[in-house]
Amino acid sequence: MREVRISTMDQDEDFAAWLTELLEREAEEAGLPTGFDDRYIGLTDPIGDWIGGLRYYVRGGVAHLLDLVVAEAYRKQGHAHLLLQAFEQRAASEGSHLAEFWTDDDRAEGLLAALGWTVVLRRPRYMNEASWTLMEKRLPD
Repeated sequence: MREVRISTMDQDEDFAAWLTELLEREAEEAGLPTGFDDRYIGLTDPIGDWIGGLRYYVRGGVAHLLDLVVAEAYRKQGHAHLLLQAFEQRAASEGSHLAEFWTDDDRAEGLLAALGWTVVLRRPRYMNEASWTLMEKRLPD
């Protein structure tokens, strides 16, 4: 057997491209979804200043909401509702049948529940020893 070694690799190295290509080829051969890219939805005021935004990706018909934030000066004005509505519409138009979001923020959990999201799972002492909740919402066909 040849001598092998384990190395830590950075995302910007050639290794990342090689690994991504290999994973995508394997997924295609197995008939599975390949790769995913982060997508963004931004909300701006009339002069173009950013108010808030969200980040998500879609894989296998599931839209994974990663981050949602509204600048402090614009909170409690319905902007998060607008962003979530845009996310759900965009995800459904991209072929997603389900939206998911992990949160450790009780405020986010309340907001999502008010918009028809349901709790799937609670994980106590998860990341950073905090309790996290997985929420989901079925999207219209």
